[in-house]
Amino acid sequence: MPTETIASVVANGGAPSVPAMPEHPDRALLLSGEESGERVAIHCEATSFDAATADLRSVAALRIRGGRVLTSQRLILSFWPTEPAEPALSRLLAFIGNRPLVGYYLDFTVGLLDRLVQPMVGMALPNPRIEVSSLYYGRKAKAPGKYAVDLRLDSILRDLDLPPRGGEDAYASALAAAMVYLRLEPPRP
Repeated sequence: MPTETIASVVANGGAPSVPAMPEHPDRALLLSGEESGERVAIHCEATSFDAATADLRSVAALRIRGGRVLTSQRLILSFWPTEPAEPALSRLLAFIGNRPLVGYYLDFTVGLLDRLVQPMVGMALPNPRIEVSSLYYGRKAKAPGKYAVDLRLDSILRDLDLPPRGGEDAYASALAAAMVYLRLEPPRP
């Protein structure tokens, strides 16, 4: 690798040149300034609840447009330790784009994805985040009386008179988070 001298740096007008990381095509999708008005409900399944060490097993993502969950526009991906994750993660990033992420226990989901996405595209997910348990807590905290608020997803669904989850998988949890979001933050006409 050639070494730059101080004279060549001054002649070139500044700091030494650093070889740039090649631009990943998914990075442009995440940073797009185009606003679609859609949200993406997302949930991950992993081998543990420690985002720093867990292995990703599956991801489910659904688009939310206006007051509807677009179940026909969903993405469900499975990950295996023996296969490279980059092709599936590229599909996920293309599906998410720059849309805000909606979820339950979203810090875990995004933390797990960031650990895999950052080395691939050179940055963590920049998407705005909407945690449905925080929305629910904010609503319950305004109610008169002092009592504990049950923030379990199934309890939130029951309290909001929404259908129970249809399973314990990533898709059922992403769909439940989308329904909670729409109940607590209905779209403005």
